[in-house]
Amino acid sequence: MKFRALTAILLAVTMVVSACAPATKTVNGIRDPLVFATYGTGTATYADLAAVTDAVSTDTGARLRIITSDTAIGRLAPMKAGIAHMARLGDEYIFGFEAKNEFASENWGPQDLRVVWAPLSPHSMLTRKSDGIRTPADLKGKKVPHVTANPSVNGKIEAYLAYGGLTFNDVELVEMSYSEQPAALESGQIDTLYHQVYGSSLFELESKVEVSWLELDPNDEPAVARVSELAPQLSILPFENAPGQREGQSTHGFVYTLPIASYADAPSDEVRKLVDSMASTFPKYESSTMNTPRWNPAEVEVMPRVVPYHPGTIAWLKENGRWTEEAQRRNDELVERGERLQREWSEFMDTDPKKDEIPQGWADWQKQAGL
Repeated sequence: MKFRALTAILLAVTMVVSACAPATKTVNGIRDPLVFATYGTGTATYADLAAVTDAVSTDTGARLRIITSDTAIGRLAPMKAGIAHMARLGDEYIFGFEAKNEFASENWGPQDLRVVWAPLSPHSMLTRKSDGIRTPADLKGKKVPHVTANPSVNGKIEAYLAYGGLTFNDVELVEMSYSEQPAALESGQIDTLYHQVYGSSLFELESKVEVSWLELDPNDEPAVARVSELAPQLSILPFENAPGQREGQSTHGFVYTLPIASYADAPSDEVRKLVDSMASTFPKYESSTMNTPRWNPAEVEVMPRVVPYHPGTIAWLKENGRWTEEAQRRNDELVERGERLQREWSEFMDTDPKKDEIPQGWADWQKQAGL
């Protein structure tokens, strides 16, 4: 669906909802209902958010609802149209902020997004154990997925290859959807897949095929530097209890945030209240999924990397001794970057670029502007 058509539909739905629904009320400082957008119902991302919002709803008395989409545009568009107030997102929070990939479009451009809460989540590349693929360097000449309409996942696969000193030119790319990967690995259509390590489909795959994870050495400085150059939001950290791991075994993979995000104009008091409730109710949802332990407020990421944090979140972090001068400096830099991106986008669009030339034209414009 064209971006313009999708946005028009969402705006029309918003008008209908606004006309027919009673005015949104506030319960204990939170809008009721407070609507989130995220991934589909079969994903670990959705399962985490469902557990968290249920706990917050019980704690505050406000209704928290979730709408889903399998695409980056489909998760951000409801917030842009006012249907959703927040979203748990993949890298589209970065792409939207920077106007990259599908957001380098006449209907989008740089979005004034903010991180509300940043729990970490482990992802890695899985192989058939019998193939003897142990590290990213072993993928040379192998069949690697290229996931349809998913620049976030493809960017992570590119970073894994870069860790091993490889590029997409060194492997055989196989087009498929994200959800098709486990079956494709089982059948031999691909030799590896990229996934959130606790996905239910991977546990099912493990019951049929012996699998193992690619191992990364966090102390290999040149390899880590190549990853950071491509994707500075990534950390290389251990994960446990995933398919293919023995009890007590850990493997290093990509660990990064799939954050709850909002637009900058989300009410600060509401954001602070939401964050406070997510933190205080953590013991209630800690064991709900394999990944909810990583929502521990003591472990969420508190240093802004590529998108600034919301003032309401910063207020909570300050109250709890978690915000540093370094974090504030970085946040200020990112806010300034966002403002500059929006100014440069406006000037770029004033040149009246052709629709199909916008992505490359914007990338060239950014480079010339030193962004």
